[in-house]
Amino acid sequence: MSTSRTTDTRSPLPDRLVGLAAAIGTWILWSGVILTGTGLIIANNVVFGAAIAFFAAYTAGWPDGGRLPSIAAPAIVVLLALWVVAAPFVLEVSVDRLLWSNVIAGVLVALLAAGSIVGGRRSTGSASPST
Repeated sequence: MSTSRTTDTRSPLPDRLVGLAAAIGTWILWSGVILTGTGLIIANNVVFGAAIAFFAAYTAGWPDGGRLPSIAAPAIVVLLALWVVAAPFVLEVSVDRLLWSNVIAGVLVALLAAGSIVGGRRSTGSASPST
């Protein structure tokens, strides 16, 4: 039997960052419709916005990783966000407000998810077990 106690000294900031990324993912999901886009960008934003919202919410809900390694879900969010940034250029979006919405939202999500990865690693790496 171990005499050490387990306390959660992990900072809530990484979870809050990725939670905010989930909210922005929801914006990406609806932005094609709200900003009256046309063409493939609408379906792209629905699919990738939903995926970002799902994986970011999963990361915020299970900070220890759940069934996935703790770095997997936020890393997926970063990759999805980078595609959201590139998609308007690849799909040749003609609506400027939708192009800029994707670029700004994608960059914010990528930064928030990357910050969650870095913050989560720092808070778990710096914690020392108590005896």
